[in-house]
Amino acid sequence: MAPANSRGPLGRRRRALVAAAAALTGLFAAACGGGGGKGSDGVDPGVTGAAKSGGTLEVISVTDMARVDPFGAISNYYTDSSRLNAMYDSLFYSEPKTGKPLPQIGESLVPDPSGQVWTLKIKPNVKFTDDTPYDAAAVKWTWDEHKNPERRSLVAGSAAAIDKTEVVDPLTLKITLKAPNANFDRVVASSLAFIPSPTALQKDPAGFAAKPVGAGPFVLSEWARDSKMVFTKNPKYWQGPDRPVLDKVVFSVMSDSTQALNSVATGGSDLKVSASSTDAAKARDLGLGVSQVPVIVGEAIVFNSSKPPFDDPRARRAVALALDPNEMNKIAFTNQGVPSSSLFPADSPLVKPDAPKLPSANRVEAQKLLDELAAEGKPLKFTYLVPQNNQATKTGEYVQTQLNGLKNIEVKTQAMAIVSYTQAVRVNRAFEAALHNWTVSDVEPTVYAYLHSSSPTNFLGYKSAETDAALEQGRKTNDPALRQEAYTALMASVSKDVPLWPYQEGRITVFHKTSVAGLLLSNDGVLLMDRLGRR
Repeated sequence: MAPANSRGPLGRRRRALVAAAAALTGLFAAACGGGGGKGSDGVDPGVTGAAKSGGTLEVISVTDMARVDPFGAISNYYTDSSRLNAMYDSLFYSEPKTGKPLPQIGESLVPDPSGQVWTLKIKPNVKFTDDTPYDAAAVKWTWDEHKNPERRSLVAGSAAAIDKTEVVDPLTLKITLKAPNANFDRVVASSLAFIPSPTALQKDPAGFAAKPVGAGPFVLSEWARDSKMVFTKNPKYWQGPDRPVLDKVVFSVMSDSTQALNSVATGGSDLKVSASSTDAAKARDLGLGVSQVPVIVGEAIVFNSSKPPFDDPRARRAVALALDPNEMNKIAFTNQGVPSSSLFPADSPLVKPDAPKLPSANRVEAQKLLDELAAEGKPLKFTYLVPQNNQATKTGEYVQTQLNGLKNIEVKTQAMAIVSYTQAVRVNRAFEAALHNWTVSDVEPTVYAYLHSSSPTNFLGYKSAETDAALEQGRKTNDPALRQEAYTALMASVSKDVPLWPYQEGRITVFHKTSVAGLLLSNDGVLLMDRLGRR
């Protein structure tokens, strides 16, 4: 990456961020009479303001839910998380500016001095919609099931850190971890916050799959597969008759990003949560409200390190060296994104300013590695999987064109519907290389779960003693300086091994009508559904 001067890419990046922040300020002042407080980097995490009671909002989703239980739904990603919040509410959620876990149904979650034993307290008088208690036993059962291999939970890596749990009393759960983790509360807020009714799920699993039972602000009242999910106000909601604000919320499936933007702009829909690098700029041009939170990693190529050809780190490095994040931003993202060569956003407090970057933009060195592999009888040939959407297609075309322009390499691109793509990459691990949006609020728990060699959700098949040590060191402390040291070491290890190749900084974006109120982006794109409404 170029030096941090006013003429280099980083300087242009900072000017672009300043301009974006200024644009946001003007937009919200004009359209909303103010708005939510800005984060430290100038992006706006949400739109505050009083929401009127009643009414309906239509939210666009890029895909239908494959499963509605917290085990198979994509609960740590913007795709399913808002619908999960509607059905189940959250034990804790993450404050968007700081990542600090905040209580919702949970009352407190505190560690002992070692950081290995934690005590969870739950608010009293919370019930599921089947009138069974939302209590410590329900949380224990859910977390135990996340660890059950038969569940194939997508957040099993987060639950795997738990050694045992003990119900102390109906509202108190004692959690003993396998090793100290000073940031376990972040793990809960990000990955283990959605609790279903154990009674309903065990009694009728098939029925639960169509009519889930939670303690959230809404209940699922209609589900037209691959079209829409309709949620109506939960009359038994634990916060009382004033919550949720809305009477109804409709999640409509619309995979095409241009169609989604036009739908909100013309009034057909109200908002969409997006991880696209270009949607924010396009939405502003259409006069829509825009709210954003920065996230870790962003968009990246992920490699399956457990099998050929990417079990050889030279193959991974060759792909990274052959591609240029700045050129990719220009060609595939029309200069509307923020190019990156790191797991962390520019100026992130989680790493030192001089933290190593991943290799890129050296086609001469890339060709040398490809020739070396070919001389050993291993010319590089693979299929690159991308989710089925316009932006991913453009990115895939750039990658394929650039790589096929070198010798001793052959790349094919395959687009898949998002549910099928997730099954292939995250669950079955039936891929060689894939486009993946890592939109996470902190290293804990998702980066740990994806990269640590012992994690059951390490779908990359990546194993590194150095990376494991850095991740373990980072979770032992919540001291900012010590975390920074650990994650700088993480970047040193990852830049050497290249288990993934980030090329776009992450931004979770909501574009919406200016009539939307009570909008707050939490965690990795979760809309807090109890407060969302209209002006």
